[in-house]
Amino acid sequence: MSRFVALLRGINVGPTTKVPMAVLRELIEMTGASDVATLLNSGNVVFSAPSAPNAATLEKAISTATGVSTRVVILDAARFHRIVAAMPFEGDLSRLTIGFMDVAPTSLSLPDPAQLAPEEFFLGEDACYQSLPDGVSKTRLKPSFWKQFPPETTVRNLRTAQKLVEML
Repeated sequence: MSRFVALLRGINVGPTTKVPMAVLRELIEMTGASDVATLLNSGNVVFSAPSAPNAATLEKAISTATGVSTRVVILDAARFHRIVAAMPFEGDLSRLTIGFMDVAPTSLSLPDPAQLAPEEFFLGEDACYQSLPDGVSKTRLKPSFWKQFPPETTVRNLRTAQKLVEML
């Protein structure tokens, strides 16, 4: 059995995106997973399985069971650890974020670092990292910037990512 993390994008952020964590745990268990645990109420799941479940199959099961359309990124424990450990910035853990995705874009139109300051942004092999000293709500990156990324891309702050590492 291997350990995995499943990250759901955009659930429980409004009245039409409610996915109860008990239902999510049951859906993950139906894929053959065991030791299923959730963190917070925002689509963070750690589990054991012989192999990673198919993300598209899980997305469909979630939609069928709850009516909520979401995207899912599933990462094995080693890859998740590597991505979290690669955080290039220091500071308040709640203001350092990681954008998880299956594969990072090969070409990206990055903003001028001087226009972002004091924010910082770094694109890694399969994640992007951001330092947001003024907070997430005051980011200088426009929503159009994020359209360059795969649709399953989902962001977690470093505090949450480190808690998931502990759960693994």
